[in-house]
Order: sequence, then C-alpha cells, then structure tokens
Amino acid sequence: MQVALYKHVKVRRSIQEASEYFQVTGSQLELLNKKNKEMMKFLTLVTICVVMMSGSLVDAKPSFRQLVLGKADDSCVGRCGIAGTDLTKPCQCNPSCQQYNDCCADFLPTCNTCEGRCTAGYDSKWPCQCNSECSNYNNCCPDKPDLCGGTGGGAVTDAELRALSQQLHIDDVNAVQGIVLNMQSTTTSGSTTDKAPLPLFSSVPADAFSGPTISALLALFDNYDENCKVTEDVTPEEIAEDNAFLDAILATSVMQQAHQFLVSKGLADADIAVFKEYLRQIWLGQYNRGGGIEGSSGLEHVFLGEKNGNSISGYHGWIKFYQDELAGRMNYLGYMAKIDLGVSSVIEMPMNWDGIYKSISSISVSGSPEIELAVATVCFLARPNSKCPLQGADGTAYAYQTYTLDYNGNTYVGSAYPTY
Repeated sequence: MQVALYKHVKVRRSIQEASEYFQVTGSQLELLNKKNKEMMKFLTLVTICVVMMSGSLVDAKPSFRQLVLGKADDSCVGRCGIAGTDLTKPCQCNPSCQQYNDCCADFLPTCNTCEGRCTAGYDSKWPCQCNSECSNYNNCCPDKPDLCGGTGGGAVTDAELRALSQQLHIDDVNAVQGIVLNMQSTTTSGSTTDKAPLPLFSSVPADAFSGPTISALLALFDNYDENCKVTEDVTPEEIAEDNAFLDAILATSVMQQAHQFLVSKGLADADIAVFKEYLRQIWLGQYNRGGGIEGSSGLEHVFLGEKNGNSISGYHGWIKFYQDELAGRMNYLGYMAKIDLGVSSVIEMPMNWDGIYKSISSISVSGSPEIELAVATVCFLARPNSKCPLQGADGTAYAYQTYTLDYNGNTYVGSAYPTY
C-alpha cells in the first residue's frame, strides 16, 4: 500500500483524501465487517498515523533529479493545470488548491499564465483568465497579450506589433529628416498659460513636402471644412485626389508590409484593390459625429483636426500643425511629454488653435503619412478601442490609441493618435 506523503494539509482535506485513497466498495466493506471488524479498526489507525507522521516524512530534501530538472516537490514548475490531487507531493498546483489552501508557494507566479489555455473558456478556478472577454472584466492573465494576442485581433501578439512597427519606422524612407524643434518649457494639461513664447518648429527643410506621399496628402487639405457640423461637398476632382493619395501610400514598402501583416493574421483581404477600398471607407468615408450632419471622416479628424463649436476635435498631424503655426493660427503652449523614436518623435501637449483651447493632444513629428496610416490601421484592426503597443526605429516603446465609430452599418476610424 502506497503511503501518502503530505505536508501542511487541512484536516478536512486530509480525511477526505485518506478516505478516497483507502476507498472500498460497499460489498467489500460488508464482507470485511462480517469477517473481522478489528481489521477496519486497524486500517483506520493506519490512516490516522500516516496523516500525523507525514509532517516529518516530507521534510526530506528534493532528490538530485528534482534539483537538476528544477522541479522540486514544493514547486509548481511543470505542474500547472494538472488535474486532480497529487498525493506524492507536499503541495498542489491545480486550480482547487486555492480553495483548500494547499497551493505551492510559487503557484500564482508560476501558474498565473495563459500557457496552454489560449483557447479555453472562462474557468472560475483559475486566478486569471485567457478568454476573449477577460479584458472586459479586468481578469486577464498578465501574459495573455504575448501568448494569445489582445482584443480584436486575437492572433496578434504585443511582441508582433512592436516588431512590425519598429521595422516600419526603419523603412519609412519618406520621413522628413532635419527638422529642428524648440521644445521650450513643460506645462500641464488644463493650463492655458503660454509656457513657450516661440514656435515649436524652428527649422524645416525646404524640400520637406516634396515627397510623393506628403504632397499627395497636402492635396487633400482644402477638400475639408474644419467645422464638423457642415456637410462635405465631395467633387469628382476630390475623389481623384483621394485615389492619388491612396495609390501613393499603397506604393510604399511601409504600407505594403502593414497590408501583408494584416493579411497573414486574417484581418485584411489579400487583394490590394479590395484593401484600397477598405482604407477609403475607414479613413475617407463621411460619417455623422453628431447633429445629423455627415461632416467628418477619420482622415480629417486625425491629420487636419476639426472644430465642434468652441472645442477642437482630433488634430494629430504634424504637417497641419506646422502650416497653422506659420500662418499664426496655432499657438504652441509648451509640452507635457516628448518621446524620441529615432527620426520621428511623439509630443503630448495642450494647444490653442484659432483661439480655441484643447487641454491635451499629441502629434508625431517627422513621420510620413504612410507610417501614421499604417500603424493606425494595424492598431485599429488588432487593438480597437485600446492602446496598441509599438516601437520606434530605435526600439523606444510608445503606443497608438484608436477608437472605432459605427455609422449606417459601417465601422470607421473615429480617432487615432500616438501616445505612451
């Protein structure tokens, strides 16, 4: 008969497990009682002795094999999720060990994981979850994004997003180099005091806007009314300019890599023509942001900015910021944070546009239109309505926040901006 070695076991569970271990059928018990009741008394005494003696028996050191493999009896390494109780071990690593208070000391740090559980449903026995709804209940395992992916694009891990974005920044050949910024003083969100008497942009190369994608983007600027309560009048000439812009960014390595990544994850159609129309819909499609007027779009909101009465909506494009600063329409008030990503940089700051104050906004300076559109589109599909972890060309971490907007059965880019 195998002796059960157990340490620090609750009396109620010890009795339960001992009785299960020495369990006999009803007919066998009746036979034993008839033949010799003293035998049952003896078995009971043996059970009690085993439980009482186990405290000293299990104090033996782990075997050489256990030490070499790193799987000592008092550890959950290699034992997470094994069903049932292992009576040969002094502590347990199954979900119910928390109920019986006999978990190994490293149960939470070792088993608080999604390893092998990415496709599992909700299980209240585990300390954390790996299903698609865990983010809604704030009980996801800490390694779920890396092992299983995040919300939205379940097959896309944080590590993949960081690697992709870093490569896209490295390959951003249309980024503008040589821009000199005058950051001046820091400020705080909500402060209307001008902590920066001089413009943000000290120097921008003369040929900064001659690149194929920047020039194509600039052609769209006069197609929009800044007031999002005014219906946009889309002309054939503007549609042609939209097509030229989409064709220009889709011809770049940056956007092609982003497209291939999305296709590999089942998030985009492999047909480039279909993907182009999808970009047209989510970025250039007109929708109602309130008031019953189709006067807004993702591209206008993000790259140009919109006015909604006495408030600024969006405005995350550095090219528009530079143009408005030159024209005396944008007052740079100072910055709250600056993240250098290699060539480009993310600046978080308040702003004053035509006398309208926005307490906090952010722009990514120097990057091309395609890098912003690429990372924003990937994040829009892989991490909708949440922060999307990215990396700059130099490996510096930052993020992109996206928001979806549903209108007339379609989903559009409601907003997208760099952050940290």
